[in-house]
Amino acid sequence: MYRTIVKSLEISTLIVVMILFATITPLLSRDIQFLGTILVAGTGFVLLRLLYSNITQRITGYLKNLFFNKGDTLLLVNFVDRLRFCFTIGDLISAFREILETRADSTVMFMDMSKRYMVYNSPTIIGMDQHVFDELVRHYESWRDGIYFFDDNLDLVSNHRKSRGFFVVSGNLHCYVFMRFVRNMDEEIFPQIFAEYTTFLKRNETIEKMFAIAAVSKEWSMVAETQRAFLPKKLPEIPKVELASYFKPLVNVSGDYYDVLQIDSDRTLLLLGDVSGKGLAAALIMGIVVNTIRIMEKKDDLEQVVRTVDAAIKGMKLQDKYTVLFLGLLDTKKMELSYVNASMADPLIISETKAGRQIRRLGSNCSVVGILDLDTVGVDTVKLLPGDVILMASDGVSEVSNEQGEMLGDTEGWIDFVVDESRCSAQEFVQKLSDLVFKHAAGTKLRDDVTVLVAKVQE
Repeated sequence: MYRTIVKSLEISTLIVVMILFATITPLLSRDIQFLGTILVAGTGFVLLRLLYSNITQRITGYLKNLFFNKGDTLLLVNFVDRLRFCFTIGDLISAFREILETRADSTVMFMDMSKRYMVYNSPTIIGMDQHVFDELVRHYESWRDGIYFFDDNLDLVSNHRKSRGFFVVSGNLHCYVFMRFVRNMDEEIFPQIFAEYTTFLKRNETIEKMFAIAAVSKEWSMVAETQRAFLPKKLPEIPKVELASYFKPLVNVSGDYYDVLQIDSDRTLLLLGDVSGKGLAAALIMGIVVNTIRIMEKKDDLEQVVRTVDAAIKGMKLQDKYTVLFLGLLDTKKMELSYVNASMADPLIISETKAGRQIRRLGSNCSVVGILDLDTVGVDTVKLLPGDVILMASDGVSEVSNEQGEMLGDTEGWIDFVVDESRCSAQEFVQKLSDLVFKHAAGTKLRDDVTVLVAKVQE
């Protein structure tokens, strides 16, 4: 109904705009020569087109709020929002109980069809009926992935207006929801449920694998190999961006991580972070952070990315583990960088200006992630110039100490080095920077992982 009304109003608005255009243009151009007529007509068309776009956008937003975010549909909207922050089967069951059962008066049956096993069922007559379970297995045991509707006889129906409920299939895991007023829901909500359900299962699978390694693995090399699988084997080739990285763990298992994720032809997400502590727990958190971001659909919503990572870490319930991280959304079309710096050692932008090469620091605008309440997540944006170099590094670079205890970032030559050597290609710059770290630490043992990521915006 929502889409039908929107379409009708869009057509009506377009007709009104066309009538205005046809009426106003002759009046404005009555005494103007041919070229003037064209100019007036073109200008009028552009203005009326903008008017049409503005009106339809406002109508669409109003109707979506009226039909989609209110009434019965709002219950499933809330369920979708809750799914985005589910990381374990326990989280999912809590969402079933608190939203679908308590607020939507529904019955849920969550089943593993490969084992014919009921993972969870609502404590209702339907949910505890063995006959219903057997019928669902008989009907849909080997069903393909998707979201479907069923009637009172558990048979498929094509229209949710005639259904008794719906079920979601992803692999062997089926989720059946018996809901009397499903017919009142807006049809747009169901594809969203399917998308978030499958995304949740991917997150949960990653967490279970990492916990399995923690529980049974006695070989640190196996853990290190698994951890490295979460880091990019090769940096992607991004138009107008030159990339390079360096990664050296202090021991086999590291708490540092980095990634480069291309969103579209113009936008790229840059990530670098460091988990508190070392060892197995840090490796687990690192894997969760990287994989959580990779499977997110809205990677360009930096605040949402940070909050999702925060919920994932807290879901591990390791208490003292957290991460600092830097997220940078690089847009080569707008020539800008939007970023969240969650207490990382300040990343730098080195620019060539009329006054010479200048450094801009991207200071912290968010607290550490995974242990504190995130009241606010700052997202700042800076403009970029052709040739700008974005330097991101873990504190294992700036805080490496020499025999006198002097940290590299505190030396007089540190800034001069960054300014001068950033003129090189990204790969040369990274190599010289890593060489400098080991040169500065000569005679002393490294105390931290060394991780560097450089992005150079090409002219």
